[in-house]
Amino acid sequence: MSARPSAPPDLASGLEAIAAGELGEERLEVYARLRSEAPVHWSDTLGAWVLARYPDVRAALEDRRLRPITEGPGASVFGGGFFHWDGREHGKKSGILTRRIRSPRGLRELRPAIDAIARRVAGELPFREEVDLRERFTIQVPLLVISELTAIDDAPRLRGWYDAIMAGGTSSIGNPAARAAGLEAMESLRAYLRPLLAERRERPGRDVVSDYVNATYDGAPLPGEEIVAVVGQLLPAGVETTERVLTSALRELALAPALWDEVRQGREDEALLASFGAEALRLFPPIQAANRVVRAPLDLAGVRLEPGDRVVSVIASANRDGERFAEPDRFDPRRFLPRPDRQFTAAGDILPFGAGEHHCAGSRLAGAEMVSALRAILDRAGRIELLDDAPPVGRLVLFSPPSLCARLLPA
Repeated sequence: MSARPSAPPDLASGLEAIAAGELGEERLEVYARLRSEAPVHWSDTLGAWVLARYPDVRAALEDRRLRPITEGPGASVFGGGFFHWDGREHGKKSGILTRRIRSPRGLRELRPAIDAIARRVAGELPFREEVDLRERFTIQVPLLVISELTAIDDAPRLRGWYDAIMAGGTSSIGNPAARAAGLEAMESLRAYLRPLLAERRERPGRDVVSDYVNATYDGAPLPGEEIVAVVGQLLPAGVETTERVLTSALRELALAPALWDEVRQGREDEALLASFGAEALRLFPPIQAANRVVRAPLDLAGVRLEPGDRVVSVIASANRDGERFAEPDRFDPRRFLPRPDRQFTAAGDILPFGAGEHHCAGSRLAGAEMVSALRAILDRAGRIELLDDAPPVGRLVLFSPPSLCARLLPA
């Protein structure tokens, strides 16, 4: 076997530091150099091929010969569900959810509830007092929307499990302790969900949990453990992307008064808010890298990949590729006009929701939540004044501000 191409030692060390959670926003310098000097290389630290340029990352996300990792470091701790399905099974079983959160009709029915939740949560924010907007606003909006979808009224109480479950999957590369904690949290979640699913089977409601409990596939009910995995995934998956990018977006608005003024003045323009949200996702993707495993031989980005090989596609790097995006490091709230809605589909240019068959089922829901939340807080506050600019933190996959301590000033 010929030698696998590797990155220069200092770049390899930089990637190792990112995986260990030791680099913050300076990670962008590492990614820029990777795109230039080692866009495709083997990382001994990650035990995987690393892709840094947009066309290679997109190709890896779209190719059905690469699939989400379902076991070992980097795999989800759910033990089933969306990442384990393929082809017809994926389409049929995911469709139980997507008809509620992706179809135009489903979103139209849900949108009044999303708007009401965003307005209520924003309306409870005090003026001229210190408040952590991540805890009090950006997490609360999507969490309460998921509560609405699942009819689990105490979903906010599940926050601790949700944090551990997400870290135990996507962030567990190089962090075995996070994986152990995630598996333990998943067991606690299973114990909580089992009686709830039994209740919904006996007395179904108009909610997505009841939909799955009473659904069939090829004439047979879905296995109980599979439903536990699916419902368990809805909690973190339905909150993670929206709350992290909203926190980054509000931080950007607070740091750039001219941008705040521009967006606030146009807050009744649905397309502008959606374009702003898509641009925030491009520049501050909450899921910064995707882990895949090869299941059939293929050539990708000039290298031969064999079954069992792992591939890490660095979305945060691809989204700043100057060959794809003009002035890639500039925040342009109008970049995706006049059709920003396209960015929340598999046909979009940005990659935080993945691409291809496993494009995130909740991408349109996330877009609607972002628009509603942004409008609600822009209506509520004349300005956001940061009191403690906590820089983004995280490892290779999850990355966002840990908090957003600020003071809201009235218009």
